[in-house]
Amino acid sequence: LNIMAFESLMEFFDPLKTLSDVALNACKTIVANDTKDKSGSEIRGAIAALLQNGLLHEVDEGDAIISDFNETLKNFSLCFLSKTFANMLNKGCLETAIQDNSEWFLDNLTPSLADEVKSAKNCPHNAFYASECLSALLSASKDLLKRADEENALCALEKAKVFGSTHHTSLANATERGITMLESHC
Repeated sequence: LNIMAFESLMEFFDPLKTLSDVALNACKTIVANDTKDKSGSEIRGAIAALLQNGLLHEVDEGDAIISDFNETLKNFSLCFLSKTFANMLNKGCLETAIQDNSEWFLDNLTPSLADEVKSAKNCPHNAFYASECLSALLSASKDLLKRADEENALCALEKAKVFGSTHHTSLANATERGITMLESHC
């Protein structure tokens, strides 16, 4: 059920597959810190759990099915965030969303994304989406540039680029913008 929900969400948040304004409002709902609408914070919480702990559901030792399920949800979460941030950056509202919910972006999301990039050799597709997310976020916020620098994101992106250049071309390409931004920030 959770996998189908994430697949549906990804379609709903993609401006190429739904009305642009609908997709943008859906994106804002997820990343905004709206005290009236708890659905966005619940989805943010699930994504944070997946990115920080690698699981949404507890895994008994040796339960490969649940472990694979959590990995799939994590990948969908990163894909979902990538589309969300790209859409919001394109519409010029990502910076405001970051400012309105800075604690989640600075303390939870940025370190988790940097960790995903660091694991490029183990899971290059997740590292690809994490690189896309970081690049969009770094484009929108100087505070996130500083936080990404503290998390050694530049080193992680450079290593992911090297790995991607021989194993995952999209990953190599996705890291380039983040590297450029972090190098110009230093």
